[in-house]
Amino acid sequence: MIKIDTPVLARLYRYIPVGLTLTVGIGLSIAATVVAWGWSNHQTQVELQQRTDHLTTTFQRKIDEYYYMVVSLGAFHEASDQVQHEEYGSFTQHFLSIHSGILTLGWLKPVSAQERPSYEAEMAERGLTNFSIYEYHSEKKQVVAKARSDYFPITFSPQKDVIGFDLASHPVGKTLLEKARTTGRLVATSKLKIPGKPPDSLTILLPLYHEDMPHNTPDSRRQAFRGAMIGVYSLEEIITSSLKGLSIDTLNFCLSDPSLPATEQYLALYQSRTKTVEMKPDSSSCQNYVFYDHSIQIADQELSLRFWEIPENSGLAIPPLAGVTLLSGLLLTGTLVMYIVRSLDDFAAIEAEREKSELLLLNILPKAIADRLKQNQETIADSFTEATVLFADIVGFTQLSQRISPTELVKLLNEIFSAFDQLTETYGLEKIKTIGDAYMVVGGLPTPCDNHAAAIAEMALDMQQVIKQFNHQYHVELSIRIGINTGAVVAGVIGRKKFIYDLWGDAVNTASRMESHGLPGTIQVTTATYQDLQDQYVFQERGMIQVKGKGEMMTYFLIGKKELDS
Repeated sequence: MIKIDTPVLARLYRYIPVGLTLTVGIGLSIAATVVAWGWSNHQTQVELQQRTDHLTTTFQRKIDEYYYMVVSLGAFHEASDQVQHEEYGSFTQHFLSIHSGILTLGWLKPVSAQERPSYEAEMAERGLTNFSIYEYHSEKKQVVAKARSDYFPITFSPQKDVIGFDLASHPVGKTLLEKARTTGRLVATSKLKIPGKPPDSLTILLPLYHEDMPHNTPDSRRQAFRGAMIGVYSLEEIITSSLKGLSIDTLNFCLSDPSLPATEQYLALYQSRTKTVEMKPDSSSCQNYVFYDHSIQIADQELSLRFWEIPENSGLAIPPLAGVTLLSGLLLTGTLVMYIVRSLDDFAAIEAEREKSELLLLNILPKAIADRLKQNQETIADSFTEATVLFADIVGFTQLSQRISPTELVKLLNEIFSAFDQLTETYGLEKIKTIGDAYMVVGGLPTPCDNHAAAIAEMALDMQQVIKQFNHQYHVELSIRIGINTGAVVAGVIGRKKFIYDLWGDAVNTASRMESHGLPGTIQVTTATYQDLQDQYVFQERGMIQVKGKGEMMTYFLIGKKELDS
C-alpha cells in the first residue's frame, strides 16, 4: 500500500480548484468562441437579410412606378369621355422618355360586331392604312380577327404595331379582361404574350366604366364597361434598372410566378458572378442554396423573389471575432470563469424569483393585462362594445356551511370553483372574481372574440353538470342560479397593492340582476343574449319580470343546445 505524506496530499488538494478552474475556463472559452462564431454568422445573415429586403423594396418601388402609369392613364381617360389620339400621345410621352421598359401603353376599347366596320374605317382615317382588328396567333405576328360578337382591340398606343390587337383573342388576355371587367380592380399577369413583343413581359390591366351608369355588381360592370388601360412592360428591363447602384456582389436571385406550372414559373435569374439577367432560366438553376424568400405585389398578382448566396462566398473561415474570443478566453480564464459562475448564479436566482412573481401575477390578472401592467401603464381601462357576462350563485351553500367545519367548507367550495376555473380555460373565458359562493366570468375580453355569447352559454350548461356531479359525489342538495347578459362594458385594473381586474357598466349590473332575480337550477338570460343565441340554443320564455333598478324586462331560460338536423 502506497503511503502519501500529508503535506504532499494537502498541496494536491490545494491545486484541485486551480485545475478545475482551468478546465472550466478552457471549456467556457471554447463555448464562448462557438457563441461568437454563431453570432458572427447570425450577423452575416442579418446583413444578407437587410440587403435582400432593400433589393425587394427597390424592386417593388420600380414595379409600382410602372403600375402607376396605368393608374395615371386611367385617371386621364376618366377626365373625358372623348380622348383624342394626339392628346393620348402627348400624355404618354413623359412616361416613354423616362422608362425604357415600356413595351405597350394602350387603351382597350370594346367594339361589337356591328361596330367593327365603322371602327376599322375610323382607324384607317387616322392614317393606319389597311387597318383591321387582328388577333393572337402562336406562329404569325398578325392575323385578321375572325368574326365574333365582341372585340377588345388596343385603340390608342404610342406603339403603333399593337394598335388593333384584340386582347380577348388570347386565352390569357380574355381571362384577364373578364376578371378586370367583373371585379373593377387592377389585374396583372406574366402569362400574356403580345404579338411582336418579347415574351418575358408583365401585363397590367385597369378597367374603366361610364360614370353615369351603376357599376357595383359584376353584371352592372359588364353593362357600364367603357374600356381598359393596358400596360405591358419588359421584366428584364425592370430588373436591370432596379439593380443599378445596388451592391449585391454575393447574391443570386430568381423571380418566379407561383401561379404558373412548376416547369414555367421561373421568369428570370440574376447571377452576381456575371452580373447578367437570364430570362426563362432552367428550373434547376433556381432551386439550390435557398436562404430568403420575398413577395412582390403587382395589382392582384404576387411574384416571388428567391435569394441565395453564391457557394464561393459561403465558406467556413473562422470569423475574426471568434478568434479574438478564443484567445481572450484562454488568457483571462482564471478571473473570467469565477465572474461568469457568480453572474450565472445571481442571474438564475433573479430569474427564478421573476418567474415566481410572473406566475403570481398571472393568477390574479389576465396575461394581456399583466403584460401591460409590467410596461408601467399607470391606468389600465378598456371599453368593449360587446361582451357577455355571467353571474352564478350556489343555492343552498349557506345552509350547508352551518353544518360542516370551516376547513371542510373551504375545501368543498374550492373543489366547485376549481371545476369552474377549468371550464373558463376550456372555453377561452376570463374569470373576474368570486364573492362568497358567487362566481363571475366574462367572455369577449380582454381579447375580443366573436363567439363570446356561445362560449358563456356552454360554460353555464356545464356549470349545472358540475353541481349535479358534486351533489351525487357528496350526497348534498345544492343548485346553481345563473344570470347572463350581453352588452357594452368597461374593464380595468384597480388597486395599487392588491390588484383586481374588474368590470363596470349597465350590462354588468343587468347580468347580476338576471342571477339575483332568477330561479334555482336555471340559467336566466336577457333579450340581448337570447337574440345572439336563439339559432343555436333552446330557450324557454319566462316573460316580463320586475327587475330592481331596471323596471320590467323580458327574460328567457337557457335550456340547452339545439340538436343538429340529421
